[in-house]
Amino acid sequence: MEVIKFNKKIYTLKAVKKAVEEFKNLANFTIKELDGYFEVKIDKIDQEVKDVIKDEFANYALGLMS
Repeated sequence: MEVIKFNKKIYTLKAVKKAVEEFKNLANFTIKELDGYFEVKIDKIDQEVKDVIKDEFANYALGLMS
């Protein structure tokens, strides 16, 4: 399992949810709101993307903020 924390001062919940929607065929995602962060847990990751999904997902979410 991988965990990514997105700072609420930088990311919107809408962007994080959109990223989850786009990546949902590669893994299971759970979003939890914490003080100041959106925590995304990624599990049951497709083996073909296991080594890159965390970085690619975070980059995609960041790109949605522009």
